[in-house]
Amino acid sequence: MSVIDTFNGALILNQRVFGEMRDAPDGVRRGFLIILLVGLLVGAIQSISALISSGNPDQTVEAFIVGYREAIEQQQQTATTPEQREVLQLFEESTDELAAMVRELVTLPTLLPRPVSLFLQALGQTVSRPLEYLSDMLLAVILTHIAARQLGGQGGIRAMVAVGSLSVAPHALDALTFIPVLNLPISIIAWGWGLIVLITGTAVVHRLDTGKATLAVLLYPSLLIILGILLSCILLIGLVSLSAGLGA
Repeated sequence: MSVIDTFNGALILNQRVFGEMRDAPDGVRRGFLIILLVGLLVGAIQSISALISSGNPDQTVEAFIVGYREAIEQQQQTATTPEQREVLQLFEESTDELAAMVRELVTLPTLLPRPVSLFLQALGQTVSRPLEYLSDMLLAVILTHIAARQLGGQGGIRAMVAVGSLSVAPHALDALTFIPVLNLPISIIAWGWGLIVLITGTAVVHRLDTGKATLAVLLYPSLLIILGILLSCILLIGLVSLSAGLGA
């Protein structure tokens, strides 16, 4: 089966493709090849977009500030305490100063001529994207494999890595995230689609039903998210208490 057939089969959740990847002696190599192809595609397109936008510092600063304000708005919707709202208000009030800092950074002189620096930066971004996908996939697969074995799964880690690599296939959509209006929807679709692929692959590798496979995929990430939220709340409370103490 060709890499393209495997890629397409992963996208449509073809059980035969998952089973073939689970049992193939070269499944890990083929899975890593899919990650490489998706990563290079996404990295190259996003790098070209970055090269185009980096020629205009005003556009770069504006894009950064828009993302910054969107992040603050999202946090404001979930803020539940006066302390959290106060910290977010401070962030919002510092937008102009942050914009000035970003402008200074993007206009700093470089050791190499600017076109050469931009090209090397784009090349680095292109090459690093497959590594990002690979590291994220391995972390998700390891956590999922541990949970699946605890739930009675029978699969091996090699088969899990091979099939888990297929969850990167939907992230080919990330190549379109350079379009501002499509950034968030496409990211959500790619993430959700990849999650479904990983759940399906976990069920095939460990011979679990869909419910247990879903639990295996979500168990440890959910615990890490909850732990992260608790630590963030503690940090925010500590910062607010520190500012109040300094103000007094």
